[in-house]
Amino acid sequence: MLRRVLGERGLFLFTFGLITLTLLGATAWVVTFVWQRVRVDNLLRVDNALSAIYVNYYNSADNYVSADSYLAMAAYQRDYVRPQNVRVLTGLDTQGVIGYMLNHISAGMGVNCTHCHTLANFAADMWDDPVGVANKRLAREHLLMVRDLNQEWIATLASLTDRRRPSGAQVTCATCHNGVPVPQSYPANQEGVPDDFRLPLGEDVVFSVEQQGILNVNARRDISLDTVQYNQNVMYHMNQSLGVGCTHCHNSRYFPSYEVPAKYYSLHMLQMSQFLVSNYSDALRGQQPSCNLCHQGAAIPPGAARSADVMPAALVAND
Repeated sequence: MLRRVLGERGLFLFTFGLITLTLLGATAWVVTFVWQRVRVDNLLRVDNALSAIYVNYYNSADNYVSADSYLAMAAYQRDYVRPQNVRVLTGLDTQGVIGYMLNHISAGMGVNCTHCHTLANFAADMWDDPVGVANKRLAREHLLMVRDLNQEWIATLASLTDRRRPSGAQVTCATCHNGVPVPQSYPANQEGVPDDFRLPLGEDVVFSVEQQGILNVNARRDISLDTVQYNQNVMYHMNQSLGVGCTHCHNSRYFPSYEVPAKYYSLHMLQMSQFLVSNYSDALRGQQPSCNLCHQGAAIPPGAARSADVMPAALVAND
């Protein structure tokens, strides 16, 4: 049919044009797809690099906060220059509290305001949503926990050794949550250690430079091979969680020695984890803290606040 209508030359030109258009279209699609992927990856890298709050973490509250929530916040800020019923974030005006809620809680946990509040009255402690009421109570407990960790534990890292200064990164919501409402301290399927492995955080466990504790196993005959194996599991858990090798904390010529500053810090963090178990087990919803909960494969936890300067004064140590 086309041969009769177009003739030999016309058919050739028609076929050539059709193939050319198909190839050009496919090429344009590939170029557009690759450009879009590169553009998205570059935007993510730029956002991560430019985050004024977090170390190696970027998230936007706009991804989670609804238009109704923004309208309710604007109305609340208009009516109350000073926030009502604030228990932990004292010293902030309403704008400051809203900023913390958006940048640290909504962006840090990946939740809308209604996760913890009723939009009818942000200050309310009781309303007709028992889940929201429970979440608000739990959030207060977590804010107290953040305050204790930063003021009593993170602040004292610098005093442990003068050989290296800690980064100054602070604990905040995103440090553990990393964009999810309920973080998982230990993955269901752990690599290199038994799936039921947990750090030794009982009250009877000693983490001390001066005393022989459960992690001091080198050249000792008074302990079992099971204890040695457990020690190795603890070390492997730390390696995986921080993305480091043994020499991050140890002198490889003699592991029990303390030439490496990070060994002081690691003992301090283990003691801090014991403190969490003893004082905030309910707030942790039955989960035991782990190195992985915060570090997630990095020496400085992604989602940690860069410094005390980007945190409310109520949650960090005062100089």
